Amino acid sequence: MAFGSANTFATIILGTLPIAYGLSFRDAALATALGVVVGGLVPAPMALFGPRTRTNNAVSSGAHFGVVSRCVGSFLSLLTAITFFAISVWVSGDAVAGAAQRLFGFDGGAVLRAVAYGVIAVATLVVCIYGYRFMLLVNRVAVVLGTAIMLLGILAYGGTFDPGYAGTGTYALGTFWPTFTLAALTALANPISFGAFLGDWARYIPAHHSKRTLLAAPFLAQVATLLPFGFSIATATLVADPADYITGLTAVSPLWYAIPLIVVALIGGLSTGTTSLYGTGLNFSSIFPRLSRVQATLLMGTLSVAFIFVGNFALDMVSSINAFATLIVLCTSPWMVIIMIGFVQRRGVYDVDDLQVFNEGGAVGGTGSRAG
Repeated sequence: MAFGSANTFATIILGTLPIAYGLSFRDAALATALGVVVGGLVPAPMALFGPRTRTNNAVSSGAHFGVVSRCVGSFLSLLTAITFFAISVWVSGDAVAGAAQRLFGFDGGAVLRAVAYGVIAVATLVVCIYGYRFMLLVNRVAVVLGTAIMLLGILAYGGTFDPGYAGTGTYALGTFWPTFTLAALTALANPISFGAFLGDWARYIPAHHSKRTLLAAPFLAQVATLLPFGFSIATATLVADPADYITGLTAVSPLWYAIPLIVVALIGGLSTGTTSLYGTGLNFSSIFPRLSRVQATLLMGTLSVAFIFVGNFALDMVSSINAFATLIVLCTSPWMVIIMIGFVQRRGVYDVDDLQVFNEGGAVGGTGSRAG
């Protein structure tokens, strides 16, 4: 589940940023590998909570932050979900623009992108509300197709890729080491973003399951994302403007590869977008119980669409993604550390009923529907 969620074009877009920052291929690869490995180690212990608490990590955090302040974890999940929903719509919209330019020679510019973003965002929203089974199908297809298209990239770009690519010579932060650190933190944001979500899946694992495998699985899943990260770093060196990555990549790709690349980018964007927005609706409705999942999804979807247009047209897309990636690292990392310390102090022992009192209107140790 963790690898499937990360093996998409949203991860690929993150992977292009070190090249956009001005780094060489070698330095971008080193910074990314450092970020992925360190980032994979940090959230791995978050897989230990679900099997013991039988709930997600945001709710589990109530044991250490308080049953109301567990909303901190829910808002962190919202931050991550909105970020990756925006990236997914950008990817899909740029795939449409790239297809129009490559196949028909039509450059619709900002107007075409705006229309594509709007249509894809609305389609994603509709699928999240009414098409749960279709969402699962899209996710399964996207994982397989995404892996296949990345591996085929070896044939498509093998003759033009230069591992000696030296970068632009102009670093995003002025000098090498600050820019290298920024690149590593950008890559680190991807595995860190899973910290709040691992409990969503791990809660279905039996409590007696091996701690070693619970720790190893999410770490190895993140190490496996070196595939999409490696693809993105290598191909970003081929496009004229990494900030316009999808359109630029379709322009330099052989036609036999460009067409499936566009299709996979579109499907992959829908996959990440539906997963992110669906989780956003669930999280927000749990914070505000008066809102149904559909109402919460509509509200958060509308806010996300506004961010998509502002981030792409009013601001710089690379800067927007970088800002949110930085927020994910800065906010989610200390939250994870706090509840990991709490896990050690409590030796992994939790009252499952008391964790749910916020959702069900009871009181800790009281006589509510689940707390009695």
